[in-house]
Amino acid sequence: MTRKYLRSLFAVLLAVLLFNSMPALACGPFTLEAVFVHTVHPTFPMERFAAGQLGVLQPAYARSYLSVAYRYLNGSAFTPAEQRALTKFWQDRLIYRYSREDEDWTKAWLEARRRVANQDPESISVYRSREKPNEYESYLNCQKDSFDTAIATLNERIAKYGADSPAVKTWVAAQDQVFSNCGGGSVIPEQLPSDADALLRADRAYQIAAANFYAEHFDEARKDFEAIAADANSPWQRSAVYLIARTLIRKGSIGPAEQKQESLSAAEAQLRKILADNKLSSLHVASTRLLNLVRLRLYPVERLNELARILSAKTENQNLKQDLWDYTFLLDGYLEDEEGSSEPREVPKTEDLTDWIATFQDSGAGVKEHALERWQSTHANTWLVASLTALEGKDPKAADLIAEARKVPSSSAAFASARFHAIRLLMESGKNAEARALIDQTLKSARTHFDESSLNLLIGRRMLLASSLAEFLIDATRIPAALSWNDDGREVPADQEETFTETKKQKGKPFFDVDGAHALNQQLPLSLLKEAVRSDVLPAGPRRDLAQAAWLRAALLSDTTTADELVPLLGKLVPEISELLNNYRSTTPPDEKKFVAIYAWLKFPGLEPIVDVGLGRETPLHEQDSYRDNWWCSSYLQPATAEENREVVEFTATTDAAPPRFLTPAEVERGAKEWSALNALGAAPNYITRQVIQWANSHPADPRVPEALHLAVKTTRFGCTDKDSSRWSKAAFDLLHRKYPTSPWTKKTPYWFKD
Repeated sequence: MTRKYLRSLFAVLLAVLLFNSMPALACGPFTLEAVFVHTVHPTFPMERFAAGQLGVLQPAYARSYLSVAYRYLNGSAFTPAEQRALTKFWQDRLIYRYSREDEDWTKAWLEARRRVANQDPESISVYRSREKPNEYESYLNCQKDSFDTAIATLNERIAKYGADSPAVKTWVAAQDQVFSNCGGGSVIPEQLPSDADALLRADRAYQIAAANFYAEHFDEARKDFEAIAADANSPWQRSAVYLIARTLIRKGSIGPAEQKQESLSAAEAQLRKILADNKLSSLHVASTRLLNLVRLRLYPVERLNELARILSAKTENQNLKQDLWDYTFLLDGYLEDEEGSSEPREVPKTEDLTDWIATFQDSGAGVKEHALERWQSTHANTWLVASLTALEGKDPKAADLIAEARKVPSSSAAFASARFHAIRLLMESGKNAEARALIDQTLKSARTHFDESSLNLLIGRRMLLASSLAEFLIDATRIPAALSWNDDGREVPADQEETFTETKKQKGKPFFDVDGAHALNQQLPLSLLKEAVRSDVLPAGPRRDLAQAAWLRAALLSDTTTADELVPLLGKLVPEISELLNNYRSTTPPDEKKFVAIYAWLKFPGLEPIVDVGLGRETPLHEQDSYRDNWWCSSYLQPATAEENREVVEFTATTDAAPPRFLTPAEVERGAKEWSALNALGAAPNYITRQVIQWANSHPADPRVPEALHLAVKTTRFGCTDKDSSRWSKAAFDLLHRKYPTSPWTKKTPYWFKD
């Protein structure tokens, strides 16, 4: 999740906090993605994290998770009720379930209304769009209590006056006008004459005030509610006292910017007045909730520190969900860059919780020293984890911290983080044998203390320490912690949002993580890739992927001996390509052998000389992919490394790691040269088309040439191209039409393609 995305998300959350607005979701198409290590949030189900099973803490986690981790690291647990509140909180933030509860509210009102009127009014939209320049934002204008109150009042008036009475019909007509403002517009009911029934006049005064409130006439609404609050005979007097504050808060939230501070200060005064009046005790709970919101806006530092103390306390918190929401909202405001701001805001680190989160997520100058100082003065697990996270293996303090990390018992919430960083620091300090022994011991005796993400972190480290090809292959594939559409960086498992066939089909299967794919693609030479394909260590799917990659790579690099040796294996793994592979193997002249390989590649656009990260290409090898993942296009589509994609530090598999330890220097050199030669071929459509044109010019009578030229042109439309592709597309098109005008393949090629 990038900082830009985080800022957008926090803006949405503020809107939800203040107005219960609905966020707009992105459009597709999206592809299912393997998430091996979660970096935005812990591994699902969230109930585990809420119960204190923290796994390896990532600095990139959203701060609500770190706030909870702080308590557990300090040895304080949450009650079952609090854990349920935490889980609900995270689900609300992560999973945009489009709730249609508002339809139930309006439906209940319309059913009650039908006792008086036969015809329903126009549909009621409870969400109202804001004024320019925020017209693309909407907020929940008419909430559930609005409809509950209307229903209760209608039933009371029917009981008093009768459903067919003019009084009730007039009341309903006015209420229709009130609710018409929920979604937009400005329709205000007329006042009743002075000789009308006193109760009905009081009702009408309240309806007028409510209509002004929903129509965003906040000054008028405030005056209306103040008049009602001063009327001792109005049944709405008590409600009006509270609604004065709500009106001021709404104005302070979406009203003119220059009046926000004044409106919120007035709301604070009104709420404190309510809380000081014992006669209004029935309003105290709701008023306290509103006052907390006001104070969050007016006194952010004071409220931040207050919430940090509340969240750090060991006593049960009945308001945990809202307090955590408010605290992280405020803290995000300090730790995230302000749009258009040239200077970062100073983080108030008075409270240990805030200091720890800010330090844990920071990688700037002085962070390591501060974390170590706090660890040395407190010896708290929070600061041990922060120090371990900030340290590098060559630091003079590393040995001492590793020793401390190894002392953390498996019963501690800090165990997984401490153990992972002990291993990481041992590796970075060159103590590979000790690191490998610690990994093996951990996986043997403490595996259950690591969730799926944390387990993949350990396996990835063990892969780099492999002493043989077989050991490397065992750890190069891992089962993803989740399969996610990840269209907006939230890493939410697909089965948490919808039930998809793709999820069921791939769930629980192993795939290459980014580090394993990186080593196979860029570091292992063909001699070892061939050996890896021959072994039975890899699971079926990854072995098949590696077999096709090794064969095509060998063919493209003119290692015909290796390519021929791989033909029987690849033919068994991909039977549909057997005939083409056998043709390749039986062909002797080098130039023809190269053309036969290119011809097979043209007919099987899913072939590529690399293995994929994660799920890879889902379309069958012989079919053309709808989204241009054809003829080695996945190099364009692979996810960015952590360093390219995130500003906050995270720990996961990366592509900048040293080669696996079992490789000899000569093998590393050979692998690097082969990778360099492969990349030197350039964009696949250009390379393929050049090869086909060259063969066509030297062997024009080859019956395969027209089809090959036709398919070469297709690569320049459905593959990943560059600025030179259109030139090669036209060259193949012209050659096909000039030399083979009567071929059916020529008729199937009416166009060439310009990038």
